[in-house]
Amino acid sequence: MLFAFRRQVWLSWCLAAVLLASLAGAHPVLAEDPPSAVGPLMKLFQSGRLPAERQGTVVEMICNRGNEHDLKVVFDKVVQADGFAPDLRLKAMQWLTDAAVTRKVKPTGELVALEKLVVGDAAAKAPAVQQAAIKLASTWKDASISSALQALATDPKTKPDLQKVAIEGLVAIGDPASKATLQKLVSKNNSLRIRMQAAAGLSGMDLPAACEAAAAILADATPKDDPDEMLAAFLDRKTGADDLAKAIAKQKLSTDVAKRSLRYMYSVGRSDASLSDVLSKAAGIAADAPPPTPEEVSQIAADVISKGDAVRGEKIFRRKDLNCMKCHSVTRAGGQVGPDLSAVGGSSPVDYVVNSILNPNLAVKEQYVTRIFVLTTGRVLTGVVIDRDDVRVNMRDATGQIVKIPTADIDEEVEGKSLMPQGITKFLTRDELLDLAKFISELGKPGPYAVQQGKVIQRWRILRNAPPELTSEVPHLEHIRQYVLGSQPADWESAYARLAGVLPLDELRPEGKPVTLILQGEINVSAAGKATVHVTSTETVQTWFDAEAFDTKKQFDVELTPGKHTVTVRVEISGREAPELRVELKTPADSSANYEIVGGQ
Repeated sequence: MLFAFRRQVWLSWCLAAVLLASLAGAHPVLAEDPPSAVGPLMKLFQSGRLPAERQGTVVEMICNRGNEHDLKVVFDKVVQADGFAPDLRLKAMQWLTDAAVTRKVKPTGELVALEKLVVGDAAAKAPAVQQAAIKLASTWKDASISSALQALATDPKTKPDLQKVAIEGLVAIGDPASKATLQKLVSKNNSLRIRMQAAAGLSGMDLPAACEAAAAILADATPKDDPDEMLAAFLDRKTGADDLAKAIAKQKLSTDVAKRSLRYMYSVGRSDASLSDVLSKAAGIAADAPPPTPEEVSQIAADVISKGDAVRGEKIFRRKDLNCMKCHSVTRAGGQVGPDLSAVGGSSPVDYVVNSILNPNLAVKEQYVTRIFVLTTGRVLTGVVIDRDDVRVNMRDATGQIVKIPTADIDEEVEGKSLMPQGITKFLTRDELLDLAKFISELGKPGPYAVQQGKVIQRWRILRNAPPELTSEVPHLEHIRQYVLGSQPADWESAYARLAGVLPLDELRPEGKPVTLILQGEINVSAAGKATVHVTSTETVQTWFDAEAFDTKKQFDVELTPGKHTVTVRVEISGREAPELRVELKTPADSSANYEIVGGQ
């Protein structure tokens, strides 16, 4: 809390300085420049007297409020080899991108220096910076990088994440050569992954052609292929769902591919009739049932009480095909799109729970009412509005991501339905529905499903594509610093413990095979003091608190300081039947430490 308070005081001071300067008609940094809304901050930034720990805050405010000349000063620092520390360089490019998207402002003058961060040695040494540079140049519609993006997009040796960014860049630039490249990439000569990325990109340039390509791709796909991002691109287009449905109707999809596509559609809050019907038919699943009558709800509620099993229900709640935890959190872990369910059973009768599952649009709480935004580009975005001003709308979509929508790009806005789709229960048997409702109805009641009070890590992050330096053997500290502590947020994906704090590791094994993973929990400390970390696992684990190694110790003390800290666990998941991990922090009686386990998505 103290750290957050000090940062808020600093931000308030900066804002006050900006407002006072605006009222006083502050002089610009250079006489020939137009007046700047961040004149005092620019002088402080260029003076060389700005403390390193305050640089990020100042640069962010300059990007948020500055004019094209102010942004040029930031840009010049970005492309200068020793201009910014690596983390700040990355953030500065993201802030410049945001300025271009939301305020339609970009640096003045020549910007060709950005190319060295897109291609060449600088790009090779910093993949995250290279991707950020591509996104920035694409946002500026810099056609000079088009040939470089075409080369990256068509090279089979390009890493998937970089290839995706390159394809998105081609779409943003939108010249004929970019379109021709995407048309080439959707052909059967390429891998299914590349074809899917290209079809997603093509949907923003030639929707009819993209729909035909996507339908052919789904016909060629197997259940192991992931079509989610491709489908998302079509669901985001104004007529995308209807046009894709017509194209799919001409193809023959495997039952499992159709089911997987349908599950994704429902998981992001969409139940468009045309696409739902054609996928349901291909999957051999009945069409969406109408909402239950009051009499049917009463009967189901009675069966939930007499026949439902909460233990089985928690497993169903965690199933990936339902994606309940993508929208809802339990014990502070999970999505933030829908209500936190930790205490719902303690305050809601069973028939309310049943109705909420089977008829989610019946009673949507005000803070979860969705808005549908139709953009001038033809995109359609749906989510829950977090905040808005004259420049942008910040919205949380069904995946939990924060989407920034420029106000100037909004063509139409209407109220939407619940992000929980009507037909998601078609993937459940009646007994599974009873068990799921039983689990939710028990949440918050005294007993095993009461609201948890301990300091247990509930939301874990899993390092994607962990290098062999971390998995083949116990890593050196320098490898932890480089690959774990030096990673970016996009390098991780989330996993959630059960209500009791136990992370079921069998859910993380690929096809049930033994695997070594790097997991991480986070802690926010507001007051310093001692804490004891308890690690309980059926598997072999090594633990690090920040950069301090505790090897295989099951219990150890740490000195907490204000700020964010990490608990990193390397776990060798065996082939045993029910591998588990649980990490809890306890505060000794003589400690003044105050901290919270980071939850969320």
